[in-house]
Amino acid sequence: MKLIDLLAEEVRASAAYNSNIQMAPSVILWTDKQRQWESALPLLQAAMPELVVLGDYAPEQKRGPAIWIKCVIEGVLPEVQLPQDRTPILYLPGVERRDLRAIADCPDMLKPLAELQYRGCWWIYNNTGRDWTVNAFLISANGGAGLDVAKDDKSQQAMLRVLTEILESEREDLANRRLEAPDFNKLVSSDPVRDLLSWMNDSKVCRERWDAPRWQALVGICETEYHFSPERDGELTAAELLCQRQGVWESVWQRYAESCHHYPNLPDLLMKVQPDLAADGASYPVINADDEQRLEQDLSQLLSLDSAQVRQQLLRLEQRHAERRTWIWSQLGQAPLAGVMEFVSQIAERTQQVFSGIDAEEMAELYRQEYWQVDDLALKALAYPLSNGQQALVQQLLALIYTPWLDEVTRNFQNLVKAKGYPGVGQVSEATAAYAPGGEVVFFVDGLRYDIAQRLEQMLVSRANIKLSSNWAALPSVTATAKAAVTPVHDKLTGRVSDRDFEPSLLDEDKDFSAYYLKKFLKEKGWVYLEEGETGDPSANAWVQSGDIDKEGHVKGLKLAARIDTLLEEVVERVDELLAVGWRKIRIVTDHGWVLTPGTMSKVDLTKHLTDTRWGRCAVIKDAVDTGYLQLGWYWNKDVSIAMAPGISSFKAGQHYDHGGLSLQECLTPIIEISSNQQVQTGPSATAALSDLRWLGLTCKVQAETGADGVVAVLRTHAADADSEICKRKPLKGGKCSLMVDDDFEGMTAVLVLLDESGNVLAKKPTLVGDE
Repeated sequence: MKLIDLLAEEVRASAAYNSNIQMAPSVILWTDKQRQWESALPLLQAAMPELVVLGDYAPEQKRGPAIWIKCVIEGVLPEVQLPQDRTPILYLPGVERRDLRAIADCPDMLKPLAELQYRGCWWIYNNTGRDWTVNAFLISANGGAGLDVAKDDKSQQAMLRVLTEILESEREDLANRRLEAPDFNKLVSSDPVRDLLSWMNDSKVCRERWDAPRWQALVGICETEYHFSPERDGELTAAELLCQRQGVWESVWQRYAESCHHYPNLPDLLMKVQPDLAADGASYPVINADDEQRLEQDLSQLLSLDSAQVRQQLLRLEQRHAERRTWIWSQLGQAPLAGVMEFVSQIAERTQQVFSGIDAEEMAELYRQEYWQVDDLALKALAYPLSNGQQALVQQLLALIYTPWLDEVTRNFQNLVKAKGYPGVGQVSEATAAYAPGGEVVFFVDGLRYDIAQRLEQMLVSRANIKLSSNWAALPSVTATAKAAVTPVHDKLTGRVSDRDFEPSLLDEDKDFSAYYLKKFLKEKGWVYLEEGETGDPSANAWVQSGDIDKEGHVKGLKLAARIDTLLEEVVERVDELLAVGWRKIRIVTDHGWVLTPGTMSKVDLTKHLTDTRWGRCAVIKDAVDTGYLQLGWYWNKDVSIAMAPGISSFKAGQHYDHGGLSLQECLTPIIEISSNQQVQTGPSATAALSDLRWLGLTCKVQAETGADGVVAVLRTHAADADSEICKRKPLKGGKCSLMVDDDFEGMTAVLVLLDESGNVLAKKPTLVGDE
């Protein structure tokens, strides 16, 4: 039982009477000379709606002067109605019983109430004539709670300060222990460590927002448990104690470490604390800041060294600063250089030696097993959140350790191709070979480099059975040539000497291959081209394309590194949509990879009059003349000679991102085969197609064509995620329904989804909530 319920029960019990010899009392008089109960009046009146209070006129609070109170008790004021089945209770703050008993000396303001003592009864302490104090009620086993309350001044003051919280507590939670000041304070400050950290984070805001009991409770707890006074010592003293982490402050530190993002201003306060010589930087941000500044200076000094020396010094600096990544300052973004060193140092270690092989295939195997990680680490280093100056510094360091390694590895690969041929020549394209005759999607992702595919594989592994393999890109490794080679309609294409921009022609007509003909030839082969938002029939074959990594690279250059994960999430979302509607197999293919260099690629000259087409990493050579560079035949027509830029250089100046050349990063392309691990559904599946979607205010009018009953419509923020629904599901009746959305979602991007009875996505369409 809560103490407030026990109190109400005891106060009301004082009106008990013997109906054989007594009349029912007209009021219960509750005197409180010391005003101890006054702070809990809102709670008291909520628990006892029959309670009225002597005081200034405030009828909405059931409070008023003596004459008004008599009228309320008699029930003659229609605006104030007390419960009919309860004896009215009159609370008299600042009044004691004898003030009413001595009528001749009774204050004028009380005289109208004096006669109530003859028609009413008193709530008094065990018939002693004394007021029920808060302490008496809590400790008394007769008419009270029977608790053990300490008698010292701090405990008694804390008890009165948190009276409301005490009364709202369960008696069982306070029983069987001695209640002292810290116990009472914790009733208001239910999480004192949180309150302490919040106050340290922004003391001014907390003092303005907290009421007096909560503030006083925290002060009391700090004085008794944390051995300092917020009022006398201030937040800087608290910061010093927090950094020292001695005794009970260790638990405060651990709490801060677990939830440091909730206190964004606290590091600024802790920065004011000056550590002693034995201080640990894990809890002193000023030490971390000094180390971070020193690391930046040390890294800057490396720029004058050669690559081997830079690698050696980076490994030494990593040993010195690696521990700082375990400090909370790293979580808070205050150790960015220590953070990026994790990737830069690994690059330094892994690029100490270049690799090669007896042929291009052996070199590719070494790359698949290990060396793809160097490229992945370089992207992570370039993507790390740093200031502009720090980003420039990291790029310069990568130019000293990664770029020369990448160039030498690429030259080794080019030499093997020159000596023993390109592995992709004359081979069947693994990207489009042996696909299932039904129930398979070929999912094209432009520019999905092999190391990026490793990330994508990890993002997909929990959703399905995954197999990662590789393929050789068609040369040159540009979209026009290589994408056509991985389509299911590649057998409809050829290359003519007159073709330009590496775009093949139609086999039977002298026309360029285009998106129109891709869709046309797919349809002729019984394949479906799925547009964005379409999920198709899982019993057929389909072509899907999404995740334009290549476009982002050409537009954003080095900033592509920070966009990789976002672009891959879009691919994962599309895969989820396809798996959700029942596709059993999805084969992710790509056209080419790319090279991304921290500094601009070195430019090599190629005489313009020798070329028909010249791009950054490749060029079509007129009449197959010898340019002095490695030249290979075009994938679609061997009579067309393609010159390849040496190493990771470019025929154009100012390039960071490019492809079309001859490197493992551009030519060794991934294939990801995804096999659904969901149970195959039996029986015919429902079909549906959206025909119309209109917004009337925040109501979405849906019209669709369905091939079965039980189809429902819903709006989601992510098409395949049931947890992202922003409205109630509605069944389609006659192909129509209306979906209503709360105004909180107005203007949000959403997806209208049609579902079958099993929750499978049948169709979807993006929309803007409330769009007119």
